[in-house]
Amino acid sequence: MNLGSLWIKALVIIVLLILLSLAGAITFPALSILTGSTTAGVTGILFLLAAMLILSTIGSLIGKGIKTFKKPLESVLLAFIGAFFMGAALALSAILNIPYTAHVNFTWLGSTWYGPILTLLFIGAPLMMIFLVVE
Repeated sequence: MNLGSLWIKALVIIVLLILLSLAGAITFPALSILTGSTTAGVTGILFLLAAMLILSTIGSLIGKGIKTFKKPLESVLLAFIGAFFMGAALALSAILNIPYTAHVNFTWLGSTWYGPILTLLFIGAPLMMIFLVVE
């Protein structure tokens, strides 16, 4: 696993998450800390980068596993499952209340029973595309 590639993917994930935050899908508690003292702001950014590096490692491992399948139907099905798990890995930080990470807004698509599931899928799909298309 190439660490430089993981850092680049982590930065791309942060850009995608900022775009998703503009749509209201997620919130960044670390960005509100940047207006405070500089020490807390630097610590918040470092913790955010560490969380995104862990998320990009998970995505890279899932992407490499999907690329090993030869049948296209299995690959597409695993890509959707991988996208769901990428969204779930991001939501896990909100459920565990880990500071300085992105928190998923589960009511982004409404309050129906399938709203949180589709939210995880719609957040995880662009994240998963990074690991399936690149390399």
